[in-house]
Amino acid sequence: MALASCLLGGNPPLFAADTIAPENVQAEHNAIGNAPPATTHTHTLDPGAQWYPDAGLGLFIHWGIASVKGINISWSMRDGLNGKPAQITPNDYFAMAKDFNPQKYDPAKWLEAAKAAGFTYAVLTTRHHEGFALWPSDYGDFSTRNYMNGRDLLRPYVEACRRFGLKVGFYYSPPDWYFDRDFMNFSMRRGAPPLGPDLKPRTEMKTPAEIAAHDRAYAALVRGQLEELLTHYGKIDLLWFDGRIPGATGESVMPISRIRELQPGIVMNGRFHGHGDFINYERTLTATNPADGWAEYCNTWSDYWPYVIGAKFRANGFIIGQYVTCRSLHINYLLDVGAMSDGELPPEVYTNFAVLGAWMKTNGESVKGTLPLPDGESANVPATSSATARYLFALPQFTGTTGAASPSHVYPADLLPPHDTTLTLDGIPQPASVILLGDGGKLDFDYTNKTLTVQLPAARRTPLVDVVKVEIPNQ
Repeated sequence: MALASCLLGGNPPLFAADTIAPENVQAEHNAIGNAPPATTHTHTLDPGAQWYPDAGLGLFIHWGIASVKGINISWSMRDGLNGKPAQITPNDYFAMAKDFNPQKYDPAKWLEAAKAAGFTYAVLTTRHHEGFALWPSDYGDFSTRNYMNGRDLLRPYVEACRRFGLKVGFYYSPPDWYFDRDFMNFSMRRGAPPLGPDLKPRTEMKTPAEIAAHDRAYAALVRGQLEELLTHYGKIDLLWFDGRIPGATGESVMPISRIRELQPGIVMNGRFHGHGDFINYERTLTATNPADGWAEYCNTWSDYWPYVIGAKFRANGFIIGQYVTCRSLHINYLLDVGAMSDGELPPEVYTNFAVLGAWMKTNGESVKGTLPLPDGESANVPATSSATARYLFALPQFTGTTGAASPSHVYPADLLPPHDTTLTLDGIPQPASVILLGDGGKLDFDYTNKTLTVQLPAARRTPLVDVVKVEIPNQ
């Protein structure tokens, strides 16, 4: 089923609506050396990794020393991103490490609530581009070993994942702007002079020999930290890379064969090595047909990846709409939140978890263990299938998804009034019944020439995604 055909029935194209322009995402990816997203791939056949394509919903957690000031992680120290000045100098950014002391950190609280909301795996930023490692690393001098008396923030997270039955994911950024601070250019402005960690023009250039020695040390740091992550915490289910380092390839720094030697059942993306087990989509989902292989789409619940003071959260109807659209394409949805400097998640996150969990209790059968529509069937809205049912998703509309306003307008205040909705499903046998899962009541429908037409009145719509279940007789 093509996504384009899903949108003909009046439902919005959810993946065009975002506060981050695609060109800015690409600028970030260029700055950290990410390869263009692969369009085809092969994946590991290890039995321990086969959970991944049906995982459905993952929780992405961005956390680092930027939470001390509640500013954007890493990118706030780069000058010229989107043409804007840096929010903070790199030196002042790195100095936040001395004030990072999460006394209320309780990942069990995070992950118990996430599990109840329907998440099946989690991915935590073990080290972002800022360079601060959330564990006491023996490599480099910018980790909890140097600033928090050796406190390990990863182990409680791993233990909580296992306690509540979530797969364990580690995000790791090979780019390390702290380690690279005396060599890299902190400006992203074309034609501008290179800037140092004080955001002043560099007055001296490194020699080729100094650069070569630095690149070797850089590769050794990344290799050493990856070895720690893959050997100190038991089974790790997912390794989520973000970027590459100067003067080396992912394969030369940490061969895939070595990663799989240490963690045979691991799933990994391809941003470090150029290929991995699944295709990565970020911010904008360009897929229009069910995934041929494994795939994941990551996006944020609020305006930013980390916790940022004052950031707004997108409407839950919009978020659930992205989720069900992903599942209609057999793509996992990695939904991001950010933790505060004290280790707590913002209160809005728990409120949203509860809303999502309640929706899942009523409608979860439509996204758990389901597949895209079979060949020969199509719908005018996103849809999934099981052996005995088809599920049609009626998505809420927002001013930012109708062309009436900026595409960033997908917050609760931007929700448009519900309207009568016509849903169609082609190529199916005579249905046994058609019901609205939200209230359990039957819906009027017409069935002609293998085409089902369902009328969903505005009076029965909700601010979230409404799910119509079409029961199919056993063939």
